[in-house]
This record gives sequence, structure tokens and C-alpha cells, in this order.
Amino acid sequence: MKKLFSLTLAVASMLAGSAVASENCKNPQSQLAMNTCAAKDYEREDSRLNKTYKELVAKLEKDRREKVKEIQIAWIKYRDLQCDFDSAGYEGGTMYSLVRSSCLSQMTKQRTKDLKAMLEEAAM
Repeated sequence: MKKLFSLTLAVASMLAGSAVASENCKNPQSQLAMNTCAAKDYEREDSRLNKTYKELVAKLEKDRREKVKEIQIAWIKYRDLQCDFDSAGYEGGTMYSLVRSSCLSQMTKQRTKDLKAMLEEAAM
């Protein structure tokens, strides 16, 4: 009987987890949902950044392309260090993931805007 109860509890936990994964992120109702939604936001912003970066690199001449690659590598290191600092006070807590993902998302969104401005300049 205990095995059946444990199995039922495990299945219920898995179903609850999948419900959070598909939750609408417009109004998350739990810390887990907020963390999940913040991670999704970051993934979306990172995808936009990568698309814009590839477009920019494709338009640049070799010497400028190499410079942009160096700048981007330095920016990624800066972003990660900044978000490490911003989220350090929450490490080990339930909000850590939310704070870190939000930082990554915001900084990545701004960097995408910067790369888009470079892309517009390169098109001239």
C-alpha cells in the first residue's frame, strides 16, 4: 500500500511540474512559476540577441567582425559577472533563480538594442 501511495505521489508531482512548465507567464502565482517564467524570458532574449549578432557579423568586413567578436566575448563576461554580483545576496534562496534570470534578461535585452544600432549603422 505504501508503494502505491508513493507512486501516486510521484505521478502527482510530475503532473504538477508539467503544469508549471506550461503556465501562462503573464501572472505567475508561485515562486517556482516566477523562476520558470524568468528563465523563459532570458532564453527568449538570448535567442533575439544571437539572431541580431549573427545578422551584424554577416554585414561586417573581416577586421570589424573580429572586433565585434572580441567585444561580445568581453560583454558576456561582464554580463555574467554583473548578474553574479546582483544575485549573490539571494544565493541559496528560492529567489536566486528569479533574480539571476531577470538580470540576464534585462542586460541581454539592452545588448540586443545596442547590436541593432550597430546593425543599422553597418547597413548605411
